[in-house]
Amino acid sequence: MKMDVPVPCTELPRGLPQVTPESRCKLLSWLIPVHRQFGLSFESLCLTVNTLDRFLITTPVAADCFQLLGVTSLLIACKQVEVHPPRVKQLLALCCGAFSRQQLCNLECIVLHKLRFSLGAPTISFFLEHFTHARVEAGQAEVSQALEAQALAQGVAELSLADYAFTSYSPSLLAICCLALADRMLRLPSPVDLRLGGHPEAVLQDCLGKLQLLVSINSTSLAHMLPLQICKKCSLFPSLK
Repeated sequence: MKMDVPVPCTELPRGLPQVTPESRCKLLSWLIPVHRQFGLSFESLCLTVNTLDRFLITTPVAADCFQLLGVTSLLIACKQVEVHPPRVKQLLALCCGAFSRQQLCNLECIVLHKLRFSLGAPTISFFLEHFTHARVEAGQAEVSQALEAQALAQGVAELSLADYAFTSYSPSLLAICCLALADRMLRLPSPVDLRLGGHPEAVLQDCLGKLQLLVSINSTSLAHMLPLQICKKCSLFPSLK
């Protein structure tokens, strides 16, 4: 398993106007509902984004192939995580016939080769579960409260995946900050211990501030992701004071 480090998307190939924060956001804003449509796990989504970003660092990608790279990354991730990954035919149908089975299979081989078949990585999903388990074991939260905070934190984390501004943060940092923000939104009496991740205070506060802004801008989208009982309990404009 790779170390908990951010994927350096600031190193996207220069000279490729197609590969921009905007085009990445557009692709992931399309892929995230696709992942929900198939009923896939959050872990699959996180691995999809990890695979996509790591490949973009190594290889120039034309704009007309970007969608194909997205569904290929999703397929690769699902093969690692899901018992029943989407079929190639289903993924191609989402692209409205723009690509062939052979094109997808060829790109899958290229991605695997470029990443040297190194596909596993610590994800935000993994650390959300880890920190949730740790706080329950330490008696810092009731199981029901911890699980609600985890669900809300996952929604916040999902929003962050499409935002280029968060590619500089490691998965564990994002996870602990998403949990901290979720605790504040749910007004839990015993917030998660930010020291669990071992990150500097300045970095934690910087990430928390950006997450708060992300939530305030996308509060309607976040509300649609969450179970009704959690929406009723939380404030979508938490104070960081």
